[in-house]
Formats: sequence, structure tokens, C-alpha cells
Amino acid sequence: MKPLDTDADPRVVGPFELLARLGEGGMGVAYLARRIPLEGRSDELAAAYNLIESDDVESDASRLVVVKMIQPDLLDGEPQARERFGREIDAVRAVVSDRVPALIAFEEDPATAARPWFAMEYIAGPSLHTLVKEAGPLGVGPCAALGLALVDALRAIHGAKLLHRDLKPANVILGPDGPVVVDFGLAVLIERASSQALTKTGVGVGTRPYMPLEQYQDAKHVDRPADVYALGATLFFALTGRPPYPYGPMPSEPKWEGVTPSFLPLLGKVLVAAPGQRPDLDAVETSLLDLLAGADLTPQVAADQLRTLVESAGLTPQLPPEALTDHVDPAVQELAQKAIDADLPDVDPGFFGLIDTDDIEWAAEAPGQADADGTGASTLTPVDPLPEQPEEPQPQPAPTSYRLPPPRSPEKPEDPSSTVAQAPPRAAQKVAARLRERYAHRGSL
Repeated sequence: MKPLDTDADPRVVGPFELLARLGEGGMGVAYLARRIPLEGRSDELAAAYNLIESDDVESDASRLVVVKMIQPDLLDGEPQARERFGREIDAVRAVVSDRVPALIAFEEDPATAARPWFAMEYIAGPSLHTLVKEAGPLGVGPCAALGLALVDALRAIHGAKLLHRDLKPANVILGPDGPVVVDFGLAVLIERASSQALTKTGVGVGTRPYMPLEQYQDAKHVDRPADVYALGATLFFALTGRPPYPYGPMPSEPKWEGVTPSFLPLLGKVLVAAPGQRPDLDAVETSLLDLLAGADLTPQVAADQLRTLVESAGLTPQLPPEALTDHVDPAVQELAQKAIDADLPDVDPGFFGLIDTDDIEWAAEAPGQADADGTGASTLTPVDPLPEQPEEPQPQPAPTSYRLPPPRSPEKPEDPSSTVAQAPPRAAQKVAARLRERYAHRGSL
């Protein structure tokens, strides 16, 4: 964790105050941040930034998050950078698990945002890489607990029809509630059309010491066994302090020196060159449970051992002073208020709190009509609702504040001439435009 660069780093992003730099990679920069309380704007912010509100408003106002922003030099120099960043947002949003950070907010349309960003849950703890390098390799119990947590994380990721493709010790954070898998920058749909994929055939993406041979040769066509291999390579590092193949995957066996004997049968099956010969996640889980039983340990005892080891190592990053107080600098709060006012002008603050799913009707264009990018997909266009009939009052569902579900089938109005002609506020038009484009292209990441 490093102080902000006052010349390069923004102070405020959306409704968040940036506090420190957590790290950066080829695609983005990650910051520690916290929510800035802005009175009277919660519903509007929720609609504009897809902000997920907590039931406990007071704690949510000072909740720490990680804000990830696209590298500024990629905005003009890398044509696919925005789309890749948008797909990372979609990947984080799709996976719901205690082993994956929750998405908190995001800029809806990375294609048009000045500098795309998203915010996710902050996990307080060191990475697995840091823990092993500083405190030494893990024992049987903690390593098996780590493996079971990674199985849970990959199950959730694969359940969302995604692959991680970059599981490694640096992308495993050991938080207070156990290991959490982060960084979906290379995530990809398992079932994707070739025309939708951003990775080219024959190109290897990921981290060489932790990727299997098939990913090194052609990352576009890998499947679940690639993530299983990365799980095994991560456990190998946890036991030895080194990856199985420091310079990249090889068809031969790795050097097993330092690997705990009880882990040899499992890792010997996982770290093989042929993906079809690797066990699936269920088999990996069974092997880990058998391994714990052989060591006279339960999964809970092993998890407690891992948690105690992390706490005793004292490697959790130290937070900056601003993160330890609820006080927000008035100058920062004013800066955030001005930025949001500039982004969403002329809006009634109560407008977004009144949006509900039955207040918007959707009209589909004729089937086969080309949309804006010429794909031929039908587009969805919001139209004004019919005025409510006094003699037949309709029950109103509970309002939603931050997310609109996919459009329902349109109903034909009895009298089209009676539709309301008044245009919605500009902020509502902005949200509607984003929804039109997202739902028109919702089938791919």
C-alpha cells in the first residue's frame, strides 16, 4: 500500500474518496477508497453508479472498498482495453460467493466513461504470496484449508460460466474470514462464440509459472481443467515457496522436493500436462478432505489453523489514518458533490427512488433489424408508460434503488395517442441509454 501520487491519482471517483494505492498491473490501477456520504443523493447515486446500499447506512458510509480504474495510457492506445475492462466488471458482478469480493458500484458504460472504474469489497489481509515469502510455507492443515477455499471460489466462478485463467498466490487474499480470490482481469466465458472472444487463437495469457501447458499454447480454448491446474500450482507454492515450473509449464513432472508427502498423490494428478487427466473440483475436494482425515484434522480445525497463522504473521497491510476515522475532509466532500452534479445535472433527487419495474415499458424493434453496431440483434427502447386509469388503480410494487431487471415483454397500449409526451430528466435518459445498450448485447462478456 502506497500513498497517492498527487500529480497522477484522482482524489475522488464517483462517490468514493481514494485513500492509497494498493497496486497496479498492465490493465488497471487499484486504490483503497471509502464511500463519501452525500446527503439527499443516495437514490440518484444508486441509479447512476449501480451502488449497492447496505442496510446499515452508518457503517456503509465509511465502508472501505477497492476502486479499480483502467490505466490512462490504454484509453487511446489500446482499442480493446475498454471492452476488456467492461468484461472484468461483468465477471465480478456475475460471481456471488464468500470467496470472491462483492461488487459495490461501477461506471455502467466503460465504452463512454472518461476513465472506467468499479468498486468492490476490500479484504483486509496479506496475499498468499506475501504470507509464504515472509512467514514460510504452510503446514498440512492450513494448506488443505486453503485448497478447500479455492475449490469453493472456483465452483462459484465456474457456476457463473466463467473461467478465472489467472489464479496464483498473488491473487489469493487471506482475509479475516478465510481466503478470497481476486482479479478477474483475464476471466472469460466458458461457452463463448469465437467472434465474441477478445483473446486470439494461439495466444497465451496469464502468469506462466501457474498456467498449464494448454493455456500457454492457446488461452482462447482452455476450459475448467486450466483453473484446476492453477489451483494445484498455487498449493504447490504454498507448500514449498516456489511454483512448480518457475519459467513456464513443461510436459515433464515438476521437482517434488519440499512437497509434504501427503499432498503428493493429489498434486501428482493435478499437475499433469493433459487436461483430460486432471481431477475435477469435486475430486480435488474429496482428496483434501481425505488428507485432513488422515492427519486427524477437521476442515474447521484446519481453517482455524490458517486463520491463526495469518493473524500471528502480522502482515495485514497497515491502513492510512484517513481510513480509521469517519470524518471526511469538507474539501473532498465538496469536490465529490461538484463532480456528481456535473455528471448528473438537473435531476430531482427523489426521481430515482421512484423507479420501479412496472414504470418502464419496453418496445422491441422488428426482429432482424440491425442495431447500432450492425450485429442484427433486436434493440430495446424505453417508452413512456400509459397514464394510470383512476377507475382501475393498479397495485404498485416496492421501488428499487440501484438495479433494474431485464425488460419484460411489452404490452400493446389500448390507445397509443394517450401516451405521455413529456421527456424524462436527463439523468434518467442517461441510465435508459445505458440499459438499452447493455440489454441489447447481454449475451456475451
